Amino acid sequence: MFVFLLPYVCACLWGHVGEETGQIVSGQKEPEQAQEIYKVEVLMDWGVWELSMEDYLAYRLAVVMPEGYVEEAMKAQAVLLRTELVSSYREEESRVLRVKENGLAKLYGNKQKEDILAKCRRAVEETNGFYLVYQGDPIQASYFKISNGHTRDAGEVWHTDRCPYLTGVPCEQDKASTEYSSVVTVEKARYIELLKTQVGDAYQEDTLWQGGLFSFDAAGYMTEVVYTEEGKEEVTIDGEDFRHLFGLNSAAIEIERDQRNVRFHVKGVGHGFGMSQYGANCKAINGEKYDQILKEFFLGAELAKFE
Repeated sequence: MFVFLLPYVCACLWGHVGEETGQIVSGQKEPEQAQEIYKVEVLMDWGVWELSMEDYLAYRLAVVMPEGYVEEAMKAQAVLLRTELVSSYREEESRVLRVKENGLAKLYGNKQKEDILAKCRRAVEETNGFYLVYQGDPIQASYFKISNGHTRDAGEVWHTDRCPYLTGVPCEQDKASTEYSSVVTVEKARYIELLKTQVGDAYQEDTLWQGGLFSFDAAGYMTEVVYTEEGKEEVTIDGEDFRHLFGLNSAAIEIERDQRNVRFHVKGVGHGFGMSQYGANCKAINGEKYDQILKEFFLGAELAKFE
């Protein structure tokens, strides 16, 4: 699961620092003029779009951040995008990264998006090269749209001690979002058909319809479902795979069935690890600065900066 979530990567920013930011900056440094040295090559349908690191970050921020969110929340997201980008540069051992288009096409040459891009560029500039580290290394900078009221503990779910900063924290403000809850209804035949794509045709339909041992973490997100049948090999489906299979907004679900349908009652949007974008925006509206927001979602992490 740890590896599965790694693709939540891409981008970076620069910026203004308040008193609290100055207190938590790590001593780690990168090469001089790092902002000018590092490049991103975006693979588009028509070819390669070459961008400086900071320009790419502004475009990527416009793609991943909901429109209308306030400045400090955008800055927090910019730092996370930069963190993922710095980690990728290190893994590739290169100052030039090639990335897939990943939504940027809708912004290329789009004059109607200039106001949004201007806000994103400002957030990138005002975070001035900051990214998040834990004990000197870039963190797993996970983020998502809306929690179910609590973020998830990576140690519990991924069975690893590599991300101690990804510990579950309350996020009650997310319950006020208009997108907090959703209901998805799936007909019995379709439900069984989709499950067979994961477990194969060996299992009886009654087992797939009524069976399955569903497990949940402490935050209330489904972690896995296990199917067993006498004489057949046990099959386990990961919680994130299960929710994507049925097009659910998150794995924080409650399930009910009648004779013809299964109904999923879903809370939140996204995988639940790291920073809730909606929660970050609420904190920003309440006066918190981006560095404060990040510290509350990533416990023990520090800001480091390109020099």
